[in-house]
Amino acid sequence: MPRVLLLSDQPPHGGIGRYARTLYHALLDAERGDLTVDLLLQNVPGRRPAAEWASASPRAVESRILIQSRPRWAKATGYGKAYQFTSLWYFPRRIPAGYALYHVTSPLMGASVRHVAPTVVTVHDVLPVRLPANAGALRSLVRRHHLRAVARAQGLLFDSAHARAEFLSIYDYPDDRTAVVPLAAGGDFVPGDRTAARAALGLPASAPILLHVGAEEPRKNVGTLLSAVHLLRRRYPDLMLVRVGPTRSRVRRQVTQLGLAGHVRYASGISDADLVRHYQAADAFVFPSVYEGFGLPVLEALACGCPVVAGDATSVPEITGDAGLLVDPRDPDALAGAVGRVLEDAELGAALRRAGPARAASFTWRRVAHETLAMYRRVLDAG
Repeated sequence: MPRVLLLSDQPPHGGIGRYARTLYHALLDAERGDLTVDLLLQNVPGRRPAAEWASASPRAVESRILIQSRPRWAKATGYGKAYQFTSLWYFPRRIPAGYALYHVTSPLMGASVRHVAPTVVTVHDVLPVRLPANAGALRSLVRRHHLRAVARAQGLLFDSAHARAEFLSIYDYPDDRTAVVPLAAGGDFVPGDRTAARAALGLPASAPILLHVGAEEPRKNVGTLLSAVHLLRRRYPDLMLVRVGPTRSRVRRQVTQLGLAGHVRYASGISDADLVRHYQAADAFVFPSVYEGFGLPVLEALACGCPVVAGDATSVPEITGDAGLLVDPRDPDALAGAVGRVLEDAELGAALRRAGPARAASFTWRRVAHETLAMYRRVLDAG
């Protein structure tokens, strides 16, 4: 029976890690014919037991979860120099042989393609090439090495048409060995009672609440979001922004400089259930990112019926369709204006709350699994 090995080196609750975990579960539930899927976890920060990745599917008994811990000489947490070098040279050489196919779930593990075959790689973006200053020099350099190696894979999956077009504009790769497979929100991301969600999270019952989910790296453009919040406070003095995700000192300084210390609340390391409650509690989800390979938080917000105001850039329009308001992500006045429309126009807000779940319903993990398996079959049949 042919066995496929799914590879991940990210924690299960981050963006790429959530993709790998949810894909693994969806593949176990899918009709796979004679294919069996195992999971290899490499180089994941801290203690990450297999239980965090385990599926409740009855067919999970067919699958194995393999764990390769970080070496003792490497820092136990984070993504610093040790992580960069082990991802490039150490762990790719430790992938077990004997599988019919290897699926590398992130281009940040692209060097694996040099050591095993045949391979399918999911390419989420080409950020290290397009925006190298988004991360430190070493990290961007290592990631570019990984991306170059990806071009050796026998098949490539992309989260969006934008991500595929960018990759093919940079690297020489056959278009007929690629496929665009958009991601999906999890089944728990559904509309809910706003009052109950706010009470559960300890949020004000009546204040206007904006939500942002993601990191504070430069491409996420949180500075423009804070400037827009500063403008909105003139009309809504009790406005609150909730930031879900890690924070940086540079952004905290801007919060203080703009006088927003009492109007920005941080939440990190939360459960999926609390993340859903945040979407349900917010009056609007605001996402002024200037670069996304997909933008899963946008889809999660749509699924929960939270009105979306986002940047009209890269892959985001592919997700929102007509179900969100898109503006120039670098223009705080345009961002504030769009949010103001959502807060003041009850008819518009209601229309967006209806349109979001309908739009999100066209993105399913069942489809992701089906189209991913189709790529597996193409590669196996070709080879």
